[in-house]
Amino acid sequence: MSKLVCVGQIINVHGIKGAVKIKSYLTNPMDIASFGDLTDKNGKKVFRIKAQSQKQGVVLAYIQGVTDRTVAESLKGTDLYVEREKMPKEEAGEFYCIDLVGLTVLKDGEVFGTVESVENFGAGDIINVKLKNSKVFPFDFSEATFPVVDVEQGVMHIVLTDGIKEVLDEN
Repeated sequence: MSKLVCVGQIINVHGIKGAVKIKSYLTNPMDIASFGDLTDKNGKKVFRIKAQSQKQGVVLAYIQGVTDRTVAESLKGTDLYVEREKMPKEEAGEFYCIDLVGLTVLKDGEVFGTVESVENFGAGDIINVKLKNSKVFPFDFSEATFPVVDVEQGVMHIVLTDGIKEVLDEN
């Protein structure tokens, strides 16, 4: 299965004819309608949307086949994904978070672990690293913690602060 990138979330409904409000995670929120088919996180349920307008990153849209408020309400909280290959080509030095999954994490030139997932709960990205002892540990994704990210080479370099070292030593 292709890698999927989350591009938005259905956050509310509007009116009685099935319109939804989508929080777009794209630089240009209206671009969410430019990908064609969007899917749920499993890639099983397909959504074809027609964007009407946007305000402050929230897109008012209709979903093909959704014609009443009740059906639209059942979709609230649904994350919308697009295949990674459909995303615009990144600029030099840029990457999509999904591209980090599977990278080898190096500390002082030695293998420290592997990126298992990248999550964002609203306060910034969290990199979940599966350590050599098979435990998964979350790290804030910052330039201070990960000063080198080289997607082409398949590696990230990590720098541990004293506080993180203490927590790791306890686990």
